[in-house]
Amino acid sequence: MHNYPSSQWLDSLGLIRGKPGNAELAIPGSPRPVGQAVDQWLPAPGKTCHGLFQISSAADAPDRVHGGVMRLIRTLNLMSQAEVACRAVVVVAGPATPCVLKSAAYRERIAEPSLEENPNAPWWSALRQQGVPVLVCLQALAAQGLSLEEVEAGIEPVQSGLSAALALGRHGFVTLSL
Repeated sequence: MHNYPSSQWLDSLGLIRGKPGNAELAIPGSPRPVGQAVDQWLPAPGKTCHGLFQISSAADAPDRVHGGVMRLIRTLNLMSQAEVACRAVVVVAGPATPCVLKSAAYRERIAEPSLEENPNAPWWSALRQQGVPVLVCLQALAAQGLSLEEVEAGIEPVQSGLSAALALGRHGFVTLSL
């Protein structure tokens, strides 16, 4: 174990230093997080964290899963392996909005016609199956000329992604921008 004196005050915050456990992944079928053999700061087991994950940047490439989606999944998996309950909500807005489109709309508007499906679609489904609400900002849809009918089934519209973030913040959700 390494000694990091400059961060010892983190002990007082209810964090623990250790290796993540081998508990089941929060999102089955997703990549296992790296760093399993490294001592690291982990939230205390048995606690619940509340995270509002805002995905608002453009995707790196239309044929790959949005980087924010993968960071969200890795975070949920790390919390699961540390045996920390994580109540998560996802808000998709801004340039990221097209990543919630149904595959046909995504292919037509964003990607090449040869792309079979929106690469993000399986992950939205997996998140919802684990009880993670995925919300899309109606303002962002309108600004990009997209319609609610083009959005993947099960993704919930909100009038404003920022308003949803403010409302959830009042209930203890910490906003994480991906």
